[in-house]
Amino acid sequence: MTARQSKPETLGVLMIDFSPVVREGLQAILAKDESIRVIGDAPDGAEALVHIKRASDSGQPVNVVLTETRSGKVDGVQATKLIKDEYPEIAVLVLTENLNDSYVIDAIHAGAGGYIFLKDMTPEGLRQSIRRVVEGGAQMKTELLHAAVENLIQNGRKTLAERTAEAAHLTEREVDVLRLMGNGDSNKIIAETLGITLDTAKKHVRNVIDKMQARSRTHAAIIAAQAGLVGNPINGVAAVP
Repeated sequence: MTARQSKPETLGVLMIDFSPVVREGLQAILAKDESIRVIGDAPDGAEALVHIKRASDSGQPVNVVLTETRSGKVDGVQATKLIKDEYPEIAVLVLTENLNDSYVIDAIHAGAGGYIFLKDMTPEGLRQSIRRVVEGGAQMKTELLHAAVENLIQNGRKTLAERTAEAAHLTEREVDVLRLMGNGDSNKIIAETLGITLDTAKKHVRNVIDKMQARSRTHAAIIAAQAGLVGNPINGVAAVP
């Protein structure tokens, strides 16, 4: 008799202050995927932390937060920072109407795993994006990475020399992992490429993020690009659907 396949783990999704029309649309899209569960819609970043703790305490943790860069009363950048400071393991996806929105870059620096351009978003693209950031992949377009690297340089953040010095503390294996992170590869792909276990890949990724003093794996890839470690800036990062 064929072994019964186990049901995939359900991913918990929390939304922050979307308009009723957008919220209902997102909920309708995500409801069609049994592996995704919408936990709720918090009015702001502070309340999002309350929702996240409550969900965790009930045994149904939040895996991904969806937020806009800006809304009537919520700053998505600040919300991202609050969430990543308290729960670094939770992925944040930013939804934006403007591809050139500088707040998207700020959100990436705050720890967001990527962004979705609402005009081009498809139902399946949204669901794939959620899975991608949970698995550790990046969700950005190359042109935005160019802008993010330029933003780091122009705003006087850590210099190339400082980034290179930080990278010098990486082990040879961690540099390999960082380069794959720069390609937008997920933890699973990194493990398969390097011939290591998934748990070992996750450990290396966390060490790289910590040593690079980054707020997320996407941020680590950006500052590695600034240091010239993974190309100019980063090729092959998963394009937004």
